[in-house]
Amino acid sequence: MPPILSRFLGREALPLALVAFYAAVLAGLAQFELVGDSWLTLVSGREVVQHGLPQHDQLMALSHGARWVDQQWLAQVVFYELAHLGGIQAAVLLHVLLLAGAFAIAVAAARRRGASPTTVLWVGLACVFLAPWAWQLRAQSFAYPLFAATLWLLSADSRAPSRRVLLVLPLLAVWANLHGSVVLGAGLVALRGLTIVARPDRGDRSPTWALRAGCLLAAPLLALASPYGTALLGYYRHMLGSPLLSRFVQEWGPTTPAKAWLFYPVAILAAWLLGRNGGALTLFERAALLATTLTGFIALRHVVWFELAALMFLPVLLDARRTKSATVQRLARPVGALATLSLLAIPFALGAAPASWYDRQLPTEATAPLERATRGAGTTVFASETLADWLLWQEPSLRGRIAYDVRFELLSVGQLDRLSAYHRRSGQDWAAPTLPFPVIVLDRRVDSLLIGALRTRAGVRATFSDRRVVILRQAPASPSRRPFYKSKVE
Repeated sequence: MPPILSRFLGREALPLALVAFYAAVLAGLAQFELVGDSWLTLVSGREVVQHGLPQHDQLMALSHGARWVDQQWLAQVVFYELAHLGGIQAAVLLHVLLLAGAFAIAVAAARRRGASPTTVLWVGLACVFLAPWAWQLRAQSFAYPLFAATLWLLSADSRAPSRRVLLVLPLLAVWANLHGSVVLGAGLVALRGLTIVARPDRGDRSPTWALRAGCLLAAPLLALASPYGTALLGYYRHMLGSPLLSRFVQEWGPTTPAKAWLFYPVAILAAWLLGRNGGALTLFERAALLATTLTGFIALRHVVWFELAALMFLPVLLDARRTKSATVQRLARPVGALATLSLLAIPFALGAAPASWYDRQLPTEATAPLERATRGAGTTVFASETLADWLLWQEPSLRGRIAYDVRFELLSVGQLDRLSAYHRRSGQDWAAPTLPFPVIVLDRRVDSLLIGALRTRAGVRATFSDRRVVILRQAPASPSRRPFYKSKVE
């Protein structure tokens, strides 16, 4: 083994073991990472490839014709093409590499910042389980390494100013076509621009500081670097400011101890360390850690950004008043070598796994009954949002014939209110959303009470039932009883 590699494996044994552990967790749970958003990503990618960049929704019945700004189109196309060419295992492999890559970038940034391997290990172990819901395969997977790389570039520039920080600009331009979290990335870039202008420590005396500050302050404009252009302004405003989404998607709601118990002690630790050892970080780093902590409280889905920022900065704060040892333990090199071999083996294991392994958590037993139930060209389906896009992925001919999916932002306020009443079985007419649809497909995991309530209604009969899926048939309502179906997004 070359001496330089041997020294690296010995010095970085614990960080390598941490990243290998995180990648192994992701790989071991890969079959559970395929959820409704995953199938939406694949279906949307197929829609872009086959029909071009969408302007109006053609996938679902209730939102048919509604304005659809598909900001995540590039991520969807990449995942779809991988699944189309290499099977679902190829898409899952990329997903795991993206998440593990983001984690590795944050670990490398902490080490580069001077944090000890032991401190990085302990903080990293807490961060591994900080936001497990973020392990789901979806367009957001691409945003994680972009966020980590952007934050590292900004952090490095706050300590040693350089034109290299302008690399964040092309990152944002690509990010604007992958996921809406580009707004957070652009905000952090602009925040760095503000700290350059403020220059409280008078440390940035380079001649290019004005150019760098101006480019970074203008970075939010790159959130519009998309074929949709200024139409994204309305998209970002709606996605970030709509109070309706939190009613249907738990991740859009505020973070509570019941939803993310580990977030609270880590956030409290971050606040305490900032007060005690804040001088170990630059002004920008302190502001970035505080900002991601606050966004974590605002919505559950934002905890993942705090996870990456905490992994990058908390080890530095913890080591601020400690003497770090540079000695390498005797077993460190073998541990580092084993971790490296594990990191190389995991992609091969994921790629070699048969498609049937990924199908274990999917309702594959219901595929044939679903095909028979929806065979008629005009048959429409009211499906649980957890199954809607999986159905469409399995059977492309259902395009435009399924009621709705997880894109609740495409529905009108009236439709959302009626769906809310349906899920709560509230009011005498609670089942109205299902009436225009002769086939109802429900998911036992989330719809157990609805299944019992619907089966007691006159004219409703079950045609299939297994451990996951229940298929109901009913006579569709007359046109006079379809106001919910006719309601469109304005």
